[in-house]
Amino acid sequence: MSEKVLYRKWRPLTFNEVVGQEHVTKTLTNSIELNQTSHAYLFTGPRGVGKTTMARVLAKAVNCINVPNCCLQPIGERKFCDNCISINSGSMIDLIEIDAASNRSIDDIRDIKEKSLFAPNIGTKKVYIIDEAHGLTGPAQQAFLKLLEEPPENVIIILATTEISSIPQTIISRCQRFDFNRINLNQMSSHLKLISDSEQINISLDACKAIALNSSGSLRDAENILQQISTLKNKSVEDEDIFEFLGLTRINTGIELLTKILNKESSRVLEIVNEESVSGADPLHLKNQVLKCLRGTIYIKNGLTNLLEESESTINSLTEISGDFSVEQLNNVSKVLVNSKIEANEFPPISLEVAFIECCELMGANKLENINEEVPIANNKDIMKDQKTAKPTERKNIIAKPAINDSVKIKKPITQNDEKKVPSNNLINSEWKSVCKSLNRVKGKDYFIGALLHSVTPNIEDGKINLLFKSNTLKQNFLNEISNLDTKQKVLDSIKNIYNEDLELVVDEIVDSSIKEQNPLVKTPIVQHAISMGAKIKKND
Repeated sequence: MSEKVLYRKWRPLTFNEVVGQEHVTKTLTNSIELNQTSHAYLFTGPRGVGKTTMARVLAKAVNCINVPNCCLQPIGERKFCDNCISINSGSMIDLIEIDAASNRSIDDIRDIKEKSLFAPNIGTKKVYIIDEAHGLTGPAQQAFLKLLEEPPENVIIILATTEISSIPQTIISRCQRFDFNRINLNQMSSHLKLISDSEQINISLDACKAIALNSSGSLRDAENILQQISTLKNKSVEDEDIFEFLGLTRINTGIELLTKILNKESSRVLEIVNEESVSGADPLHLKNQVLKCLRGTIYIKNGLTNLLEESESTINSLTEISGDFSVEQLNNVSKVLVNSKIEANEFPPISLEVAFIECCELMGANKLENINEEVPIANNKDIMKDQKTAKPTERKNIIAKPAINDSVKIKKPITQNDEKKVPSNNLINSEWKSVCKSLNRVKGKDYFIGALLHSVTPNIEDGKINLLFKSNTLKQNFLNEISNLDTKQKVLDSIKNIYNEDLELVVDEIVDSSIKEQNPLVKTPIVQHAISMGAKIKKND
């Protein structure tokens, strides 16, 4: 094997050898054939996708003395003229490559401007390749702009950057811009297989796909990984070996973790995380693998299976998972993980464990317990009579009233009799706990909504859910919080989700007298604040 690393040894030398950037190569080859090249180009896109390589090929093409052009020959044919050979070897003095991350000052740009005035020494064009162009300082960019406005006749400037947003619009408008894409899975894996066969690296196509999947669309990264794998020359490398060799998380682990999270098996989730962490897996990789699986399930739920770059077995597993859960549930879990801050190589992986447990609890809050049968109660006022827990003695404050359909339904436990029965107060209170739990992480202006509602006594009557608070402080704090329309809607959505009914939300003007505030300390601001945050008053015998 050559002493050169693979990404340098296999760097494309012609337009046809460039992988995955057909929209760029086609335009540039046409301009070369028609002799209609520009004085300035701007190549932008992710790292490792061929921007600098394309710039060098273009530099060869404009200085090539052969007809047809050396850079237009088919793949496998490498017959170059003297100018092209000198550029390939890095000895062409008319090709100047500048790293803007290091040479970023205004003096460096002034030096370029002065030297650009001299005619090319060997070739027909003097080509400047400014790599990492976003690294130029503000004054340097202004000085460079002057060069673009009045370029010398025999000078071509090629800017390459990964951060197009850092390039001033005045510079962008004076260049021909080409956006480079991430290289897709099939193109990259095929190219890696070609390299491995030529370098006598015994690696399967599935293993090449595994490398491609973990390269984020960067061919240079993929070739570097293949370079590492090349040390296993005497072994047939499969996809499982890739994960073990590089310390990456297997897709199967992500699928198992996601399955256990969605099924609220928190104990097993913690066991898997611990096993993987002890084995050396990065918690950040575990999080990303679960997110990747979640993305796959959401795509499948939306009928976009064809857009997933995964194996058939993986897609089948994700399809099986997605069938049991809604897009909303999957998306809610995704939000928790996306917003969680997981440190790389954290051990023990406390942040990841907390995030996963939070996801398990979230799934628990989205499901009703012991509720299986739907019973219509529309237009039946007598069915709720025995649920009354408080007599309305005064006028109530109506907070919000969702639209009630003619066929409103509420769920009840399955009984031996098929007759309609009134849900018990115990059931109402049990479901109310689920409402509070789902709102535990919903914070209003000052308080968590779940904490404010924890001690409320609910009563369902005639399509209304009446809330009886333990204290005036709790009631007033709740009214203040839901004055915000977004917070109020979240409360209504949670009630509808748990009770499966559009209910009118009503707050009693009276308070529950079961807790007598005889102790003067109860009325102090600090105690009232604690009560509003969910604290309970313990009765002494």
